[in-house]
Amino acid sequence: MSEPVRRIGLVVPLFNEAASVAELLERTGAALSQLPGSRIFLVDDGSTDQTVAVAAAAVDSGPGPAVHLRRLSRNFGLQKAIAAGLAAALEIDEPPDAIAVIDGDLQDRPEHIPELVEALANCDVAYAVRSSRKESAAFQAGARLFYAVMATWSKVPIPSDAGNFCVMRLQAARAVHANLDENLFFPGLRAWVGFRQQGVPLARDERSDGPSRMGIRRLIRLAVSALFGYSSLPLQALVALTGLVLAGSALLFIALVVLRILGEVEVQGIALVATLVLGGLGVTLVFLTVLAYLLGRSPVPVQSRALFVVAEDRVLRKPSA
Repeated sequence: MSEPVRRIGLVVPLFNEAASVAELLERTGAALSQLPGSRIFLVDDGSTDQTVAVAAAAVDSGPGPAVHLRRLSRNFGLQKAIAAGLAAALEIDEPPDAIAVIDGDLQDRPEHIPELVEALANCDVAYAVRSSRKESAAFQAGARLFYAVMATWSKVPIPSDAGNFCVMRLQAARAVHANLDENLFFPGLRAWVGFRQQGVPLARDERSDGPSRMGIRRLIRLAVSALFGYSSLPLQALVALTGLVLAGSALLFIALVVLRILGEVEVQGIALVATLVLGGLGVTLVFLTVLAYLLGRSPVPVQSRALFVVAEDRVLRKPSA
């Protein structure tokens, strides 16, 4: 049995959620009323609407848990906003017993936070597993394909249908924060750090304010980042392609030699050029495969820029005395 969790820090990334942030704060406040001393860490990811103003007004309208706001200098993306929230929650003088993460679009229900906290009695990380989804059929098919690929080729097991919604004990949260990188995929990194993890089946609602603002391009970019950062599929595909090209060029060369010995064909012109080009491509792919393997093994990031830039930190509601 693990130590009881008495208070948590709830990280909530926001991007253009002016229409729903008041409801979000009301529902999260009610959920955290069972955990006195908990705090909410809002991260505004460069919103262009009135998200910050509406959130501040909603906090001023009544009592509730302490609310911190971290406003980023521009839109860095959901994964970087989560990283900014984790940093904010770990920077306070008295860190909470655990840190939770929930998207700000109300697809994950804040009312489920106590269930995840309760699951921490037997683990270090409790994450939501979507027992039902209300996205489009095309989105669900893409999600199933993505998780199937990750389950087969990932370097560490990444649970299917496990999104960002979770609660992590402080040690696990610190491990995640210490290993952030440019190609961040939060569910993958959360699985990578290890510790005792447990999935909790929870239903997921539709977005309260229309379709997702991530867009198909950002979703594809996130999937590609996850594949390259947390699976060996790209390298395995390059190895397979290299093998096929080398085998094809070798077979073609042998066939031409045999036919030339038998007097069936003159090795010249297009046939000779094709053989040389295919062989050269095979050699090039061998060097590219070696280079990709070495880069994949290197722990040193190619770029050393910060993951996000903070424009403002402020407290919207102070902790109760």
